[in-house]
Amino acid sequence: MEQEFPVELEDSFYSLLSNLEIHRFSFEHDPNEKTTQALFIWLPLNEWSIIDQETLVEKLISLAKTFDLTLPPCKWIKVEDEDWSLSWKKSWKPDPVGKSILILPAWLDVPEKFLDRKIIRLDPGSAFGTGSHPSTRLCIEALDNDPPVGKTIADIGCGSGILSLTALKLGAKSTISVDIDSLAISATKINSALNDFPENLLNVFLGSIEEVEANLPSKKIDLALCNILAPAIKLIGPSFEKIIGHEGKIILSGLLVEQIEELQEFFLSLGWQVLEIKIKDQWALMVLTLHLS
Repeated sequence: MEQEFPVELEDSFYSLLSNLEIHRFSFEHDPNEKTTQALFIWLPLNEWSIIDQETLVEKLISLAKTFDLTLPPCKWIKVEDEDWSLSWKKSWKPDPVGKSILILPAWLDVPEKFLDRKIIRLDPGSAFGTGSHPSTRLCIEALDNDPPVGKTIADIGCGSGILSLTALKLGAKSTISVDIDSLAISATKINSALNDFPENLLNVFLGSIEEVEANLPSKKIDLALCNILAPAIKLIGPSFEKIIGHEGKIILSGLLVEQIEELQEFFLSLGWQVLEIKIKDQWALMVLTLHLS
């Protein structure tokens, strides 16, 4: 099955397919095409009836509607004797982000024109964030524009580890990377190894902000990265003060533009102030710091 879709649906589609225990799928995109990409799903014919296939498509359409988005018709393609785990690699290309970052599929060589960039090798087969989603790109660009040199980072909802890897490539001292999904923890460890980071730099734990607090270094965190959806951000919002040091910051992403005002008011009531807001497509990023007396 091939389905074109707006890029902002990537994380939501990933969650849906994972919840349905569909694991043979990939997201493929062209860095030159910023608004859409393709979802490929491999379904054994002997296990999926026509009704099952139609139900899956209806679920994708319904999920898109919650974001006021529509999907073009999907295509069903019969694949003969092809290893699905290799076929999805064909369309993956090096993806430059910001001024200095290159997201590189792990099996590719660095193109000569990108030799001056900081390379993040990624195994997209582990999914959980490939750099193509607008909220992820906003975070990478924010780190690129203000490199966290020498800072201690918390990456809450680390997914593939792409933001932790970016922070370290840009000079961060170390990261505490957490996620509530054990598959994300495995993905982060795989991608850390692909980039040759020692374990004492990229520290990965199953859990959420409480695991960051439990594993704090001698001083608190300088910068927290939180690329998750707004309801989850609000749940952990009151705990940020426990992990962020003096003059520390939070970068929040995964926010829809229409949620900006609500999140501003929520964090203002907790004593935080907004330093910056960036928007890409329907998504927003917010940089916060505690009010300084």
